[in-house]
Amino acid sequence: MEKEQQYKKMLITVNGKPVGREIWIDKITYAPVFLDELAVKPAGSDAEAAVS
Repeated sequence: MEKEQQYKKMLITVNGKPVGREIWIDKITYAPVFLDELAVKPAGSDAEAAVS
């Protein structure tokens, strides 16, 4: 039996041309799914490193 896929890939386009990159969302909650650790790091960490 095949396992149902939990996520759906979205790609936003304008006039058929991609804008940005693809987004993976949960099929139930429609919340974005972050596949790599870089996407979920705190926003303040870059700003603090630049000031130091």
